[in-house]
Amino acid sequence: MTLSPGTLVDHLDFGPGKVLQSLGDIVLVDFFGDQIDCPESELVVREPKGPRVRGSKTPASSHRVAFRRAFEAVNLGVVPPDKSSLIELSIGGEAVQQEILKCLETSRQKGLCKVVFGNYGTGKSHYLHLVSVTARSCGWLVSYLEFDPKAVDPAKPHLVYREIMSRLCFPEREDGSQSAGFHDLIKEIRQKWDQIRDLPLLKKSPWFRYGLDVLRFSPHNDDPDYVSACGWLAGQNVPITGPGSIRALARETTNINPKLIPNMPKVRNTAEIYVFHLAVVNEIARALGYEGLLIILDEAEHVRGYNVRRKERANNFYELLARTTHPPLKNAEEAPVLNDHGFDLPQYWANGPHFGLYVGLTEGDTFQFVHNSLREACVFLHEESDRVILQPPSAEDYGNWCRSLLSTFHQHYPSHSALIASGDVRQKIAAVLQEKFETYKDHAVMRSWVKLACLVPSVLMANKGKTIEELIDIIEGAVKELTGGFLPWE
Repeated sequence: MTLSPGTLVDHLDFGPGKVLQSLGDIVLVDFFGDQIDCPESELVVREPKGPRVRGSKTPASSHRVAFRRAFEAVNLGVVPPDKSSLIELSIGGEAVQQEILKCLETSRQKGLCKVVFGNYGTGKSHYLHLVSVTARSCGWLVSYLEFDPKAVDPAKPHLVYREIMSRLCFPEREDGSQSAGFHDLIKEIRQKWDQIRDLPLLKKSPWFRYGLDVLRFSPHNDDPDYVSACGWLAGQNVPITGPGSIRALARETTNINPKLIPNMPKVRNTAEIYVFHLAVVNEIARALGYEGLLIILDEAEHVRGYNVRRKERANNFYELLARTTHPPLKNAEEAPVLNDHGFDLPQYWANGPHFGLYVGLTEGDTFQFVHNSLREACVFLHEESDRVILQPPSAEDYGNWCRSLLSTFHQHYPSHSALIASGDVRQKIAAVLQEKFETYKDHAVMRSWVKLACLVPSVLMANKGKTIEELIDIIEGAVKELTGGFLPWE
């Protein structure tokens, strides 16, 4: 047996270590910073700790309660909370899921930066939630957030980083365990420190390198000082000096010089620092057995309302996110615009792609100037394939979805749906909805047509429709109200 450099091993006397070099029967091993020559026969190859991420790409089928929750959510125009129902109650959900899976599978080679364009009510947020569900079912660490001019301001990158870390959602592992939040991420890092400590980007990040070193010397619990130190690394608004700070923890529990721990800057012009943090988190996630970090940013159009200086800072942040998620630009050797913050960072944007990114954006005037290149029109777009333009489904797809919705409703609530117990009756109602959609689909957004289909189960549960004809009359009346089909005197 020849042990290659980087192999994790155990020694009876020295404990766990990492192979640095193999010289015949003698192996040079790093044991907690000490390099020791050991006979190969004394070493045992160590398997990675912890269960693997569950590899299932298809969520479990929904049950009665999940369907009811999902139906009520769709009826209100919001995203279903249950992941299996989200796919089942999406028009063409399986096809969209397969499209997302292809993008996820090629992300390490081709990069993953998609911009989902759609006006309000066209299903943009629904699509992005479908991305989140699909990615987590494949083993991705996902963070979904909506930009807000105050709480999550892209002109202030430290606020965006803080929000991304606070919204981390973990996939389930094969043994059924599942981490929750940044605090649990620190726990996983501590358990697999031998696989984490020599990661290239982490070693070049003084924030993570020294911050994690400090945290390892304290028990992983709910002690306020320890939680505060974890919060500092996650970008929370906690002091770096004084009681409960990470520097105080370093001084009290370790021999690490507190001065080595840099500030987590709160000034506005720090985009490359916080994008670098995200690249490090992605590197750590992969080392822990996850597929990587996927960030989903919705409502990115808020930047359009900013003044010139705020828009410039936000676009600089967007540029760095795009450069980090795409492969390095072929025809652009220049670095992105950097800020004068005093930190020496590696050119991580030149050796990507790193984490994945989906952005939700209303098109607006993005492509108003036809002579602009794709990247000039939208900084996230490097190729035409990066643009996802939501289109309404075909009338046939809408009709099939309506029929499936009615069938599922009857399956879970047979006592309320005796009127549509027959497949022929459900087909007749779905055909009416399909015909109305084909005729008037340009008169209302897709969200309204989804609610219109949900009107049928709602009427049945309220015991308002006594016959099929009454039910169809209610549907046709609702379509007229939706499309403005009533005359003033009616």
